[in-house]
Amino acid sequence: MMTSLALATLGTALMFFALTVWDGAPWKGLLFATTAGEDADVKIAPGSFSGGQREEADALREAEDYLRQKSVGNIELARGLGERYAALLTRKVSENFDPWPTELADSLRAHHRLLLLTYVVNRAVAELSPNSILAQTTLNVFYNELDEKAPQLDKYIRDMASYSLYVLCERSGSCPDDEIGRIYARLCADKDNPSLIDEGNKWYAKYYNACVELYEGARYVRI
Repeated sequence: MMTSLALATLGTALMFFALTVWDGAPWKGLLFATTAGEDADVKIAPGSFSGGQREEADALREAEDYLRQKSVGNIELARGLGERYAALLTRKVSENFDPWPTELADSLRAHHRLLLLTYVVNRAVAELSPNSILAQTTLNVFYNELDEKAPQLDKYIRDMASYSLYVLCERSGSCPDDEIGRIYARLCADKDNPSLIDEGNKWYAKYYNACVELYEGARYVRI
């Protein structure tokens, strides 16, 4: 039996977990489609819990995990990483698209380069983060920072239809090395243009390396 103090602590953790980790997460079903769950080795005997009991047990375990991550400072590190990813994106926009292009073809390329960077941030976070709590915290802060500081970018970074093409390719398990570039070129309305394919692949590699560098600077505590 859990003590009243333990229950109260877990209740508080659940509230912060809901607000900090899951609140408003965009594309939550897509973000971790290709990553193995960090709880994959946890076994629950069939029939041990009813549906409601299982959900409650899962929620309590997640709250406990959240408290452990918070106790060693990892939640704050994840939040800081989300802020740095947002700063990276807004800096790239300022460097390359200020003012925003007015010609249709150039505007379309700017749109999809920005979306590609958004996809790379999501993919890097999903692949590099030690667990889903830190990953989702990072992404929530990333999007919240952009909502607050660069709301004009919202329609570009939340282009779900275009974004899903990258995710579907990633999930297929048979995505060719240059397929990211091919998707980028197709979204730019010139699918057979070799220079656009090359541009998409180069931007992907460059953005991913930048995301890795920022991630390595977070220095999460392994627990």
